[in-house]
Amino acid sequence: MLASVLFAPVVARADAVAPSLVVHLRADHIEFYYDRYLIEADGHVRVRMSDGTTVTGDAFSMDLKLNRFLIASHVHLQSSGGNLDGAAIADFLDFRRIYFVPVLAKPDRWTYENGDYRRPIKGREMPGDTFYFPDLSHATPQLSAKSATIGAKSYVRFGDVTSYVFHVPVPLPSYYVYFGTNQDLAQNSLSGANLDLTWNATGSNNTISAVHLRHDTQNGNYLAFEQHFAGAHEYAVVSVNPATRLGKFWNMNAGDRIGNRLQLNVFEQYYTEQHLFGRQHAAASYTFLDLNQALPHSYLQAVIQQTYYNLIGKGSPAIPNHPIQLHIYGSSFNNRIFKTPFYEQIHWGIGFNHDTSTGYHNVTGLQTYGGYTYTTIWDHLLGYTVYLPNFKFGNRDNPYKTFYFNATLSAQRQWFSVPHHTNSATTNLSVSRQFSRDISAYVAYNVTNTGDYYNHGGYTPYAPTDASGNPDYGFLAFRGAATLRTATLGINYSANPDFTASLTFDRHKDFPAAVPGVFPLPPTNNIGQYLYTNYLGQPPYDITGNVRARLLPHLMIDVQRTYFFNFGTEKWSPQFLVQCTQ
Repeated sequence: MLASVLFAPVVARADAVAPSLVVHLRADHIEFYYDRYLIEADGHVRVRMSDGTTVTGDAFSMDLKLNRFLIASHVHLQSSGGNLDGAAIADFLDFRRIYFVPVLAKPDRWTYENGDYRRPIKGREMPGDTFYFPDLSHATPQLSAKSATIGAKSYVRFGDVTSYVFHVPVPLPSYYVYFGTNQDLAQNSLSGANLDLTWNATGSNNTISAVHLRHDTQNGNYLAFEQHFAGAHEYAVVSVNPATRLGKFWNMNAGDRIGNRLQLNVFEQYYTEQHLFGRQHAAASYTFLDLNQALPHSYLQAVIQQTYYNLIGKGSPAIPNHPIQLHIYGSSFNNRIFKTPFYEQIHWGIGFNHDTSTGYHNVTGLQTYGGYTYTTIWDHLLGYTVYLPNFKFGNRDNPYKTFYFNATLSAQRQWFSVPHHTNSATTNLSVSRQFSRDISAYVAYNVTNTGDYYNHGGYTPYAPTDASGNPDYGFLAFRGAATLRTATLGINYSANPDFTASLTFDRHKDFPAAVPGVFPLPPTNNIGQYLYTNYLGQPPYDITGNVRARLLPHLMIDVQRTYFFNFGTEKWSPQFLVQCTQ
């Protein structure tokens, strides 16, 4: 029901953003240069415009970004103005102006304006690059095709395609490229992957159908499918990922901008364990709804989260809980504090958490404390942030000798209807400098304080044993309050957009102090990244290297790994983090 409500406006408004002109191209050879957004064709070129105009010739060139195309040699124009032969024709689509060189006894140049082929303007001066073909002697095409449908300033859909992956030809029935301005078509509902080879099979000005060949550390190699819809103010993306594994996530990510001040976002996830589309052995669902309302100098946000851990019933081993959360947050915008260089922001919230799920033998609820099971917990919070952005010092006249100082202080308290509250505070200080065009560096210091306090009881004294079996008595002072301190030195090298590298050194000094073998490393996501960066038990020292390089005109590779300086059994991070991005 929710999906049908969200998809309806997307489809209904599709025509509102349709391209003004569509160009249908056929030729013996069509090549696409992804890095320059150029389409080049030769051999029996035939172009049919959406207004009925047809042009044939020997060679074709179109710059998709400049939105103009050129046909040359043995040109034949069939339009409302009749049938004409010519040497070349160029159509500047943005300016609705067409330049034509007819084959006449007396040479001439004609200009057509606003698509009126019946009234040529003869003898008019033309731009110097009107019939310019780009130099592609040192360029390599990314795909070849036999046909192309081009939506002006929006998309191109190729037919009978040969794509080149690391110079290896891969035949495809079609391939779609979007280069328009609708950012909603770039919305994504897939989880992260180390490698994603995307085949945009087809699409239009407001849809994309894509098949993904993916690899990640948890699922190995698999296929996924994603369907995009985007209108003038709304979008929806549905996907199944991984489609070829037992455990599948069926996702929908949708949003609608309702006027200038109200925005709705929805994320719906349905998890199943099933072979292909067979019988489901387990099923669960998760819904996240986010409504944002802009106010003068502030905004309100309402968030609803609902989870069904078990949609199968007693036939599934999953717990039967069905928690629901409703939170309302308010926040001011970033406001300057008088005429000082400091800015501030205040936020608050109230929340309702409920779960009366009954297990197969007892009520599980949300939390058991003091001998009582809480099925409903209310919470409210209040917090603030003060920050100083980009304070310059040093030699301000020389950009390579200017230092930038940034500081942020944020604090928050959250109360619960369980006799319990939490405090959190974070302080960030950093100084950065650009030493040359290629090299920059920064030093930073971060302190995170968290306190988890119960009015009665709570944390009891605890002395864990280390990897050698010896107790660590430093934990006896722990009563729910932790302090994480991190000093960082980072160096970045960026020779050009095709290659960047960085080296980051961290020194952690925490309370409770890290003890080898007591706290494990955080779990990782699909691509091997830690799910959270600040955690108890971080090794005192670590150094991380990262290299990012371009493999193909539209493919980047990112390689990263961390060394922990032999902290207990922790030497290197579990594996190299390798990710390819388009």
